[in-house]
Amino acid sequence: MRLLITAFLFIYINSFSQIESFEGYKSINGTKLYLKIIAQPFKAAKSEPLLIVHGGPGLNHTYFLPHLKKLSKRYSLIFYDQRASGRSAIPSPDSISLKFFVDDIEAIRTSLGLEKLLIFSHSWGAIPAVQYALDYPDRVKGIIFCNPVALSKEFDTMTEEAQMKKITGRDSTNRSIIIGSPDFKAGKADAYRRLMLLSFQHSFVSDSNFPKLKLELQDKFKEASATLYTGLTKDLTNFNYYTSVQRFKFPVLILHGRGDALPLQASEKMLESIPNSRLAIFRNSGHFVFIEEPKRFYQEVVSFSRMVNGERK
Repeated sequence: MRLLITAFLFIYINSFSQIESFEGYKSINGTKLYLKIIAQPFKAAKSEPLLIVHGGPGLNHTYFLPHLKKLSKRYSLIFYDQRASGRSAIPSPDSISLKFFVDDIEAIRTSLGLEKLLIFSHSWGAIPAVQYALDYPDRVKGIIFCNPVALSKEFDTMTEEAQMKKITGRDSTNRSIIIGSPDFKAGKADAYRRLMLLSFQHSFVSDSNFPKLKLELQDKFKEASATLYTGLTKDLTNFNYYTSVQRFKFPVLILHGRGDALPLQASEKMLESIPNSRLAIFRNSGHFVFIEEPKRFYQEVVSFSRMVNGERK
């Protein structure tokens, strides 16, 4: 019996590729992507890799920190800045498309020697995560969709109306001040950061949680954004994944903040469309459930990954 248990532990521990902590650039799929890998020393072989796909387009991995760091107790966290985002290189617009974003994920997987990926995606990150799973279905163990954008354009009006209801006259004034400032006109990243934070300030159920959101934008943010939207416009103009995701054979967890401007109906439709999926509703959260309800967030993620790996609770 002891030999069987030892053999099982050996197989389980070695089912996760050994990953070491790393921060810097890697040549990925014809460009340079900025990666930050957080792995516990001497425990990397037992830490399941978790690839984290940030929102946007145009954000970067920094807004996840320090909020996701607790997950590093159990996972090797693989953060990366998408091309033309954060510290990653800004390639030419003709190498900006959803296909390139998807192939970047695949190139990260192969560069780290991982057989399959457990993916965590937030907000707009749901789109490249879904497309990756459709293009590389045998390389996905499971996906956690956190406050995912709708998988079609049908919920755009509902989302916009929910956002407009939260905007105050003071918000409009502050927006005008930022846009009219010399720094914004000069393309300074800090002015764009302040404008972005202004748009996110009503994304929380509790106002006290808003200061916990930290955004870092690089000096070339204006140039990067122009490149991103030039390249992605065609892919994001009209899409509908609700039929395609019915082919998913791996487990899916959907986390939705009840106070999010993204409508619950969109997450419910995702639930109905994906066969092996579960929806967890966070009633005291908005768009950033990992900031507003961190304890439950951690429990949901760990419980899901245990289920994916066939572990006993």
